[in-house]
Amino acid sequence: MSSPWPVIEKARRVLAGEQGPIVKDWGGRLPIALVYPNTYHVGMSSLGYQTVYGLLNQRDEVVCERVFLSLDRRLTEPELLSVESQRPLQDFGAIAFSVSYELDYANVARIIREAGIPPLAEERRGGGWPLILAGGASVSANPAPLAPLLDAAFVGEFEESRDAFVDGLLSEADGESLSESLGSVPGVYLPHDSLGAGSVRRAWTRDLDRWFTSTVVATSQTEFGDMHLVEVARGCGRGCRFCLAGHLYRPLRERSVEAVMAQASAGLEQGATIGLVAPSVSDATNLAVILRRLVGLGARVSVSSLRADRVDDELLELLVAAGNETITIAPEAGCARLRRVIGKDLETEDVFRAAEAAERYGIRELKLYFMVGLPTEGEEDVRQAADLVLQVQERFSRQLVANVSCFIPKAGTPFQREGMAPVGELQRRLKLFENSLRGSGVTVRTESPRWSRLQAVFSRGDERVGRALAVAEGWSRGQIEGALTRVGIDLDLEAGSRDPAATLPWELMGS
Repeated sequence: MSSPWPVIEKARRVLAGEQGPIVKDWGGRLPIALVYPNTYHVGMSSLGYQTVYGLLNQRDEVVCERVFLSLDRRLTEPELLSVESQRPLQDFGAIAFSVSYELDYANVARIIREAGIPPLAEERRGGGWPLILAGGASVSANPAPLAPLLDAAFVGEFEESRDAFVDGLLSEADGESLSESLGSVPGVYLPHDSLGAGSVRRAWTRDLDRWFTSTVVATSQTEFGDMHLVEVARGCGRGCRFCLAGHLYRPLRERSVEAVMAQASAGLEQGATIGLVAPSVSDATNLAVILRRLVGLGARVSVSSLRADRVDDELLELLVAAGNETITIAPEAGCARLRRVIGKDLETEDVFRAAEAAERYGIRELKLYFMVGLPTEGEEDVRQAADLVLQVQERFSRQLVANVSCFIPKAGTPFQREGMAPVGELQRRLKLFENSLRGSGVTVRTESPRWSRLQAVFSRGDERVGRALAVAEGWSRGQIEGALTRVGIDLDLEAGSRDPAATLPWELMGS
């Protein structure tokens, strides 16, 4: 075994470069490792991960420390020591994974195995091992793929269940069974307990103003640099049929202007850029008021993707005053017909007006997001998407970027039974889109259809996924695909359409 000293030194350097880490004495406290199954660079950009870290540490009986697969910007050999005290995972009473993306499921299995812990829950029973827990958007939508690895999963939003959940962990540490300690906590699913096999109600937070959802630990070593993230709203009232966030986090709730400003204060004191976060930031009814107040304080402000039909002169004037040089809009499809199919209530003229406004206000870069492989899509729809980009280019003279992803059916959405287009067909449509824009000066960025297919298998998978990952021979795409095939998963079949009468793995979830 290699010496842990290089990782210890690296973790100490990371800790020294942060503002706001929570370091506690372990004496008499329940130690929880909060694990983001990807790099520090990505994990520290997750507002959900930072929020749970702050919520757990607000309980005096708990010491919660952060662990990442790698402390570098790129995935390297696993570096599984906690940032705060540089302890190995086996020292913790509970290991809680925060999982935002399905493709990180393989990293969950890898981390458990690399920590010297039996990956399957059935192998850990009675062995004194740490509890293995998981939550996050993908787990909330469908906990079945990771169920064989987990002692418990959390479904939904954590805030209002935090105290009952922590009390349950403390009771389990004192000798109660999981069924006794966690079985009645809202949002908790116990996959190996017969009492947990029924309907599990998604936990949700009614009053966002009661809770802080903003950056806890500041560091420049993140996806967003020195940005201080603040949640302005949760949920979305649009109902796009492909969108997990729009259905998982219903109903739409907004924070008051006062609450947003209070949570932005820490970032303002550090001179950081304030990043306003929501599934659809431009739908927030108080967005202009918030921007005006932040700009009045001299703040730099960034926002995530904007609805094209919400981009007007007032919004762009405020965004430019706040230092924005790039805006992002997501037409998703090139024609109104296909946008109606997917529930994207957006007209082509809305996209043109947004581009023209961006041109008037001197925006340096305009990013457009599209998908290929959408239900009912044909070649002509792909050509129309490329044509839309060229028509936008006629109205916007500076840097134009077209990002194209593959449609992936998600559990819990109206399209959950739709199928992905075959990998070969997706590759052909992406090439058609790229060739249609060749020589135009537009930057085109596409995603891998094979990785997208794997994400679809994970998104709608059952327990065979977790059992495959528990014995995978490596972590490349090919090795993961091979492990899935060996447990009987036909990748094309699993990514394809589902029988309307078939029972889906996530249907044990309540509303």
